[in-house]
Amino acid sequence: MSRFPATRCANCGTVYGHRVSVCRECHADEMESHPISGRGTVYATTTIRVPSAKFEGDAPYEVCIVDVGTDEPVRVTARLTDREDPEPGDEVRFVERQNGTIYFEIHG
Repeated sequence: MSRFPATRCANCGTVYGHRVSVCRECHADEMESHPISGRGTVYATTTIRVPSAKFEGDAPYEVCIVDVGTDEPVRVTARLTDREDPEPGDEVRFVERQNGTIYFEIHG
């Protein structure tokens, strides 16, 4: 299973689901790579019908808010690779991060 590429503050230990250069909690600038479990749960979902120019050819598509990780879960915005009707509570697995977009697939 793929690990999710989270970031952690080396000073206070706060974990982020995206790259940050300064910790929002303690304002330290010592961030480190911190892979976490790639398993997660869909928290919420919405359908994008009028996308930005970058994703114009993909519309309509689903965007989910996913709680990813087991010991140190973080909430991220992501797309799914395999299904257009996700439901809150669906279990997902991290697939890849491509050009700034995070992709998960339904698991189970």
